[in-house]
Amino acid sequence: MRSCNHKVELNDRLEFLYRSSYAGFLIMLAAASGLVFWFDSTSHAYVRLGWWVAVLLLMLWRLFHSYTWCVKSKQGELGTSSDLLRFRIGALLTASLWAFYCIYFYSDSDLYQLCISMVIVATLAGGASTVLSGDLLLAILYPQILLVPYSLLLTSSSTPEHQLLGVLGLIFAGIIFFSAYKSARFTLDSIRLRYQHTLLLKNMQSEVESRTDKIIELSQLDSLTKLLNRPAFIEAANEQIKHTAKDKHLSVFFIDLDSFKPVNDNFGHHVGDTLLKQLASRLKENFDNNALICRWGGDEFIILAKTTNKKQVEIIANKINTLIESTFIFDEYKIDLNASIGVSIFPSHSQSIEELISFADVSMYENKHTQKTDYVLFSKDLAEKVQRDFALSSAIRKAVSRKQLNLVYQPIIDTRNGECHAVEALLRWEHKGKAIPPDVFIPLAEKHGAIREIGYWVLEKAIQQQKLMMQDGLNIKICINVSIVQFEDAEFVNIVRNMIDKYQVDTNLFHIEITESVFSSDKPKLLQAIKQLQTLGFFISVDDFGTGYSSLSVIQDLAVNIVKIDRSFVNKLDSNGATIIKAVMLMANELNYKVVAEGVETVEQKNKLKALGVHYLQGYLFSKPQNYLDLTNQFGASFQSIAETTSMQ
Repeated sequence: MRSCNHKVELNDRLEFLYRSSYAGFLIMLAAASGLVFWFDSTSHAYVRLGWWVAVLLLMLWRLFHSYTWCVKSKQGELGTSSDLLRFRIGALLTASLWAFYCIYFYSDSDLYQLCISMVIVATLAGGASTVLSGDLLLAILYPQILLVPYSLLLTSSSTPEHQLLGVLGLIFAGIIFFSAYKSARFTLDSIRLRYQHTLLLKNMQSEVESRTDKIIELSQLDSLTKLLNRPAFIEAANEQIKHTAKDKHLSVFFIDLDSFKPVNDNFGHHVGDTLLKQLASRLKENFDNNALICRWGGDEFIILAKTTNKKQVEIIANKINTLIESTFIFDEYKIDLNASIGVSIFPSHSQSIEELISFADVSMYENKHTQKTDYVLFSKDLAEKVQRDFALSSAIRKAVSRKQLNLVYQPIIDTRNGECHAVEALLRWEHKGKAIPPDVFIPLAEKHGAIREIGYWVLEKAIQQQKLMMQDGLNIKICINVSIVQFEDAEFVNIVRNMIDKYQVDTNLFHIEITESVFSSDKPKLLQAIKQLQTLGFFISVDDFGTGYSSLSVIQDLAVNIVKIDRSFVNKLDSNGATIIKAVMLMANELNYKVVAEGVETVEQKNKLKALGVHYLQGYLFSKPQNYLDLTNQFGASFQSIAETTSMQ
């Protein structure tokens, strides 16, 4: 910074020196011509002429350098110390030529000529104190070279007039010295003050611009990713829609990162933030010139892009998936993600950006729940489904109080003797006389906040049923599915304990079934809750084993009692399903847990699973889920025989 200041100050000094020198060149040339050609003198004529030529050439040389300086200055180049050195040499040579003239021709000059010479050099010296004030060295040295040698020569003369003229010259030289010093200091201070003033204005302007940019950034950009925030995106999108012809199309891509929460939970929010920033950079590098990109919130992003047809929508969606699915690498982390994408199109689906975003959001949730395609495009059928789901969501919140829910039970069969050793409690809902499938209403209940109340209702109903079984002399285990939402309730374990105390049932007669997906949430907290349930005497079953978040880590972290193999592996017994089941059985034998195979529908499947050593089977081959009364009619004998045991182990 200091070097930069010096260069700017030097440039201003040179600007002052060079631009002030043009008039001085003409004055000196005129004065030199007057001395040489005005007076009628034949002595040393050639020397006088030679001196005049030297002055002329020197003035032309200095004029040339002044011109080149002006050209360079107009081009924006800063002056250098070399420019100052050339100017100093030219000025000092000029003063030396004048001093030479006065001294050399002293003996041939009369008093009149001597006075004229003194007036000229005094005038040049006086003007130099101002013209050369841009350089302190020249401002002081130039007048002294002009006056002092000549004045000293005059004072050494025996002629009183000459002596007087020399004394006056020395006195004037002294006055000029102090005047030149003050003038140079004033000029240099003025240059510095002007530079400081200019710098201050630039700094103020820069600060204003910086603060303005910061205000714009805070008001329009997401603080983490530097993408557009919601209000700025809505405003920019409305502006783009306004200027888009009706025969043109814009597509809204609503993006939600899948499994992003476990990144924050397992690695920390700083890792999650870094990942989001990397993703934002990828999106900007690939779409920023042709699209509006917004961080909608959390791990949700929106892109508004120009599209011409469905094929182009597909290309963009595939490109987004590719960017997200490419491994994120930073520090010591390597993280893989995928995304759910919903798309809506202007003006086909709506001309309102708010509605387009809402439609794309709906499509994204459909994509998240189906995962059958890279993206879901909004449609009339999807809109009707959303309306239907909304109506069901409102109804299911009231289903408990309206007593529309009930439990059915599906038996779990022991492969050793074919007897029923446990039942799984399954929730059913009848709405307006129509049975609503669990895979429809359970996700809706989870999405709209009704699952917690329903979950506690299922737990209490199953415990009540167990109480009735005990009164009938039956000790049949009941398997109860528990949602991740239940485990997120800090009071979950206490509520379950209170239910057990209220109905006075044996906790060893219950299996709490969890899916591996629960461990995509706060894993330490969930492990603590599950272990507390085990301490109370509950058995723990892992449902849909092999399809969830992290199969092996679940087995390692929990001393599970039962592992339920997902039906997808049972359906692939003729391919790789049998290999996976063999591996599960090997682990079961080593880790001392039992295995249940779900979705058994054929005798062939039953025989193969039994041959593989699977302990228990469950599926339509044995029984569809049915109410307790029908179940006891079908398996009454099995229930009576199992009453003598209390464990599936």
